[in-house]
Amino acid sequence: MLFRRIRDHVVEQNWTAIAIDFLIVVAGVFVGTQVSNWNSDRLEQRRANGYLLRIQANLERDQQGMDGALAYWGEVVRYGEVAVRYADHGEIADGSRWKTVLAFYQASQMLSFSLDDTTYQELKSAGDLGLIRDGELRSAMAAYYVTGPLPSSPHLMRYNPEYRTLVRGHTPTDVADYIWTSCVVRMGEQDESFNPDCAAPISDADAQKILDGYVAAPGLLPTLRFWITNQKVAARLLESVRRDSAALAERVAGELGR
Repeated sequence: MLFRRIRDHVVEQNWTAIAIDFLIVVAGVFVGTQVSNWNSDRLEQRRANGYLLRIQANLERDQQGMDGALAYWGEVVRYGEVAVRYADHGEIADGSRWKTVLAFYQASQMLSFSLDDTTYQELKSAGDLGLIRDGELRSAMAAYYVTGPLPSSPHLMRYNPEYRTLVRGHTPTDVADYIWTSCVVRMGEQDESFNPDCAAPISDADAQKILDGYVAAPGLLPTLRFWITNQKVAARLLESVRRDSAALAERVAGELGR
């Protein structure tokens, strides 16, 4: 209809009408383009927010996991220090030889930790990082997931200590089985913890024989000291990453609140 009218105006040489028709066409194209761009931006922002909401959930899981790991590692270090005090000074844990045996064994426990980076990796592999328009937020995410202290130090988070093999090799099987059934709570779960008050399954004399075997075992004490140091360093690193995670979560929440 519009183009037929323009044709008629050209035939009639009605230049004013032609100019008006031309402006109408230009305005229509401009408005259509703007609406298309607005829809595209709105869809991209929706996708970006979807990613950010998932990253927010990942960060929340990271922080819960870090809190659990720090508590767990703290207990392992405490047990290890009890064992070292016995080895160095003959100090019995709470006056109980059984609790001292338990300290040597529980000091060998380990809990690995890694970041939940599934959403960030999906962002990268899909080529969608550009959807996150805040450059500082993108940099903060890269520092947390790629170049930060935790991705650069996976050995600290997943180290399997030699001490673990040595002390378990010098622990009678029935004692080890008892520890797993009675002295470890929620075994194999994320919130696994320790029961320090599990009753002694053996006599003081038998507990002392086990302690004598631990102290005499070649390499056991040096590897225990190394393992305790490793856990302390890993804990300090994780405490720093925990703060980074909270700061990144705050940035993400700010971006979602815009």
